[in-house]
Amino acid sequence: MIQRVVYAALASLILTGPAAALSCLRPDLATTFERINAAPETYFAIHGTLDFDETQLPKVDIDNQQATPPETQIPARLRGEALGRIGFTRPFDGPVTLNVQCFGPWCAQPPAGDAVLAFVRQDADGFSLTLDPCGGDAFFSPAPALLDTAHRCFTDGACAPDQPQPE
Repeated sequence: MIQRVVYAALASLILTGPAAALSCLRPDLATTFERINAAPETYFAIHGTLDFDETQLPKVDIDNQQATPPETQIPARLRGEALGRIGFTRPFDGPVTLNVQCFGPWCAQPPAGDAVLAFVRQDADGFSLTLDPCGGDAFFSPAPALLDTAHRCFTDGACAPDQPQPE
């Protein structure tokens, strides 16, 4: 009897697997800032618009999920202002490589042309921005309060996690 219950439970897990949804925590600017601030790489916080060809975003074949690459590199252009001591005042207009990540059948789907607060990494190859299904290093359509929090984190050197948003 117990063996049948175990087999039934395993069968239900297997059969419901593909229908399961990805569960992400709400992206938190303070947590992202602290992680990036502690990283050995150089990052810039830029508020602007991100332009790229959305047709290059990965598409998942639900019947052949393993064929979806875990990362897709997409050329993009970021135009806006970089964060400095007095706010987002330093002009930025340059190429950025999007590192679009997939977690199984879930892939980042950033909107082209929208306003963004992006934490871009600079290395010898230029600038890159990591985006994953849970957000990654970007906050799209940022509210003014979010930009104020980013400035406070930058000038104070430490951040408290964002306050919960009323629903």
